[in-house]
Amino acid sequence: MKSFRFIVVLCLVAAPVWAQDLPEDPNAKPVFEVHGYIQNQTGIFVSPDVNKTATCTKCEPKQEFPASHGNKLGKLSMLRNTFQVETDWRPIHQLTLHASFRGVLSAPLSVDRDAQVPVPGYLQDPQKRVQWVHENFYNLADLREFYFDIRPHDIISFRVGRQLVSWGESGNYRLLDVINPTDSSWHFGPLEAWEDQRIPLWMVRALVDIPPLQGGLEIVWVPMIPFIERPKDTVTFPLTFVGAWGLPPPPEQGDVSVMPRKIHEKHFMYPEQHPRNSRVGVRWKGEIGNHFGYTLAYYYGHQLTPPVPEYYVTGGSEFSGVDVFVGYPRQHQVGFAIETNAPFPASTMIRIEGLIEPDRTYPVSSLTPQRMEPDADYGHRFIFASKKELTINYAVTLQQPAMIRALNPTDPVIIALQFAHTIVPGVKDLTDDECGNPNLGFCLLDIPGYDSTRTRKHKYRLSASIFTSYLNGLLTPKIVVTWLPSHDWEHRRWAGSRMWLPVSNSGFVSLQLAISPSDNWRINLALTEFWGNKAYHGLGFFRDRDEINLRIRYQF
Repeated sequence: MKSFRFIVVLCLVAAPVWAQDLPEDPNAKPVFEVHGYIQNQTGIFVSPDVNKTATCTKCEPKQEFPASHGNKLGKLSMLRNTFQVETDWRPIHQLTLHASFRGVLSAPLSVDRDAQVPVPGYLQDPQKRVQWVHENFYNLADLREFYFDIRPHDIISFRVGRQLVSWGESGNYRLLDVINPTDSSWHFGPLEAWEDQRIPLWMVRALVDIPPLQGGLEIVWVPMIPFIERPKDTVTFPLTFVGAWGLPPPPEQGDVSVMPRKIHEKHFMYPEQHPRNSRVGVRWKGEIGNHFGYTLAYYYGHQLTPPVPEYYVTGGSEFSGVDVFVGYPRQHQVGFAIETNAPFPASTMIRIEGLIEPDRTYPVSSLTPQRMEPDADYGHRFIFASKKELTINYAVTLQQPAMIRALNPTDPVIIALQFAHTIVPGVKDLTDDECGNPNLGFCLLDIPGYDSTRTRKHKYRLSASIFTSYLNGLLTPKIVVTWLPSHDWEHRRWAGSRMWLPVSNSGFVSLQLAISPSDNWRINLALTEFWGNKAYHGLGFFRDRDEINLRIRYQF
């Protein structure tokens, strides 16, 4: 509350100062606007997949663990009721105040029985896990934004307060969008708008227009001031916390894939709220001519996801198992984007977006031995190995309007294609057997706790979408497809002969229909199907999440 009072007082003090020092636009009038929406979003899982189990031979005593996941047919995937209101007030030409509030009410979901609650006491009681997720994620009262815009000069402006900032525009996957963490606990991320999933941060943002260079400079500072941010809201929520749209339990229950001992509790060492942990970024966005735009960006912050295991401790007679401590290391990020439109008659929008992470931290496989060090509280701590690697990400997006009379005789059909590629030059693509050989180097992981998510030197993603509108925008059908090509191949028999075949392809296809019966009502119906050869690899994580989803929104 102290921070709110400070900002309100600052706004009240600032308004008369700028009113005296700067001439007000004679045509501008004080503006106060209110708008928002009420929305219900309901989904039902329709996958017929069922659970399969196997025996953990490393566990003492031996136990069953999930070899795949399922049993969600006919169960609710989400039941989310949202109310959001936004207000804008411009008392003078140089000052604008903006605030938005979002309240969410959702029903408990039985499929959250799979949630991996990080605190002890939930392992043997699935219903307690359902309730924990419901209390921590599904009922929210969130001050989304609270900031003021100051424009002391025509070429300079400042935005101070709780806000959302997006630098990236590569469709349903984030590249340059590195500033705000996200919360995709209530639905599969690429199926929802990122502005709904981003977690706002208190920050200062400055923009300077430089007309002679046909561009502008943007500076962002996240001060990480104590008592203003909740530490857990400064990073992306781990998807193991929920079961409905989270990651399934590890292949060997109790995180045996991390270590051959049960985990008693996970301690998340969130970034400390202190100015020395400040995050800062700068972006230049410019144009060359009338058809060519470009962006250069740099950001220094924290690795928002996944959390990296740092060490574990044993509790002696106090509890069975171990306590694992995970952290969010610092990292640098350098990005760029190039955008242009091919001239008529092609009219193709071309965008290339890239992000270079010179020091991304990767956890390692469970076969890596831990190093022991003294610990003041526990006697000893066992240090997990991790490694920083140069990581290069880029995506090429093409968007083409076309008149296809057979599909739509009156309105254009929009076709979008995207190819994304991630390169980790220092990684060796090792087999399962080679991962445990210290002479070859241990396997790095994309997701700690799942040895199947090995980091590869090259990873690819292909996405495509097509949509058009009918009856003056009343109906807008859309198809979205994403494919993650395989990196694992096996010599198998197919069509009467033996050949090398992929064994870990995954992806999803979503059939959507948007209906706009009036200016106030928006309805969207979607059927989404996931596929994956492996239950714990790529989008195979979600292959039991085939879903019918209906969203109804009233805007005011």
